[in-house]
Amino acid sequence: MTIRPRLSSALFSLDARFTNLGLKFTRERGTLLIFLFHSLFKDEQEARCGVMDPQQGITVEMFKTFLSHFQANGYRFVAPEEISRGLARDRKHVFITFDDGYKNNVRALPILEQFEAPAVFFISSEHVKSGKSFWWDVLHREGKKRGRTDAEIDRRIADCKKHRTEDVEFHLRKEFGEGALWPVGDVDRPFTPSELRAFAGHRLVFLGNHTRDHAILPNYSEPEISMQIRQAQSDIREMTGRTPKMIAYPNGSESVRIRNAAREAGLRLGVGIRPGHNRLPLDSNSSDRMALKRLTLRGDRGIDQQCRSSRSSFSIYRLLQDALRMSARRQVHFAASLE
Repeated sequence: MTIRPRLSSALFSLDARFTNLGLKFTRERGTLLIFLFHSLFKDEQEARCGVMDPQQGITVEMFKTFLSHFQANGYRFVAPEEISRGLARDRKHVFITFDDGYKNNVRALPILEQFEAPAVFFISSEHVKSGKSFWWDVLHREGKKRGRTDAEIDRRIADCKKHRTEDVEFHLRKEFGEGALWPVGDVDRPFTPSELRAFAGHRLVFLGNHTRDHAILPNYSEPEISMQIRQAQSDIREMTGRTPKMIAYPNGSESVRIRNAAREAGLRLGVGIRPGHNRLPLDSNSSDRMALKRLTLRGDRGIDQQCRSSRSSFSIYRLLQDALRMSARRQVHFAASLE
């Protein structure tokens, strides 16, 4: 479920007007802001090329603008172990995350080096092992080939989120052919195991768990939830020699039983997609550590203004995003309960 483009534009403009006022009343120190990215595109043309779902549509230059903004405004870029140890309450902190495991994420490295910014890359391990496409990318490119509108494609993707990954992939092969799940090229494919191992060796790169199959976990039974998380832990360790300490729940879908399953698998931090600020300190025994909030940026809006809005404790746009996501999450949970 998404905000319609015209309404989104109007809300963003209104949000921008309130940002300066909101920042005056925002206590930025003692806050951890976590940002979510997926792909990094060379330019806006590549983001719109049609071979994959652009999602946020963030380009390399936009990513650099994002980092520059927070560095200029006195924020520290932090690594996951710093969060685990405890962050200083008299400082301002930013934590960078990427979901899924796209090969195009290597484009982040020169910029992370420039700003000395660590980042966690959450890996869907079976996609790396098999080399297959992510199912939403298949729906996007096949939809574009057939003249579907973005709204039609988005509705199809939203519907598929109510089902297990293996079931969605089965129907995609049936509908579009056995080769539908093969990537088109480097821009839409996941890392290979050897590429991921080399990538994980970089001093600013940390790996996280994104389940074995990018499993939207409320669609799965309790034993399956545990398997999805534990198998990703095992796969990532086998491929890279690194054991994740952090999980990003696919689609942001989590619950008490899912958080408990992650803890039992040895994970100590968890992130979803609910937008907002994380106030410090984060109690080591608090459930908040397993359900940290994340913010997103969009490539079709001014990055600097979005960064300013992200720093503000009040955002009309963010409130509506949260409401829509909660509604979509309830639909997923309801659909899962019927199976």
